[in-house]
Amino acid sequence: MLVALFIFGIDFGVIMVIRRMLEGKFYWERWWSFRIGDMIGLPVFAGFAAIVVSDGHFSGIYTQIWWHIGALAGGYLLAGYIQVKNLRTGLYSWQEITCPSELYHTVVMGVMFYLISTVLVAGSTNRKPIRATILAVTGLSIWILGVIIDGTSLVDKTPGRRRK
Repeated sequence: MLVALFIFGIDFGVIMVIRRMLEGKFYWERWWSFRIGDMIGLPVFAGFAAIVVSDGHFSGIYTQIWWHIGALAGGYLLAGYIQVKNLRTGLYSWQEITCPSELYHTVVMGVMFYLISTVLVAGSTNRKPIRATILAVTGLSIWILGVIIDGTSLVDKTPGRRRK
């Protein structure tokens, strides 16, 4: 439970506080991967994945320092790629990419990628307790559902438009 609250806080919670305190407005992003994924899916995944890996004995590649460095670097490369793509396609303007909440989201995305990839690999080797494993996969599936919805016409992809 504490892990879920921690992930909720550093991801969704801090972004919403930044929007209110630094940007002066409280707004929902148009992306469902943020609305349901970051708010519900990733905290549920993290909370139950912590239960799955808490009693495991781990000795796989994910315990090596190169894994940790690579997973973190991979998360930041993915975050950077997404932001460059958003700029090139005109989906976001430079002003939108550099607003405090978006900058924080880019930074925390690298960390979240690292946490998810490492726990996902470690958790896949230890499937007990089964109920916690199922709930962790359900949480990750909620985030994936948000990403899928983001790719459909249900999300307004008008370039340079942020919800107010």
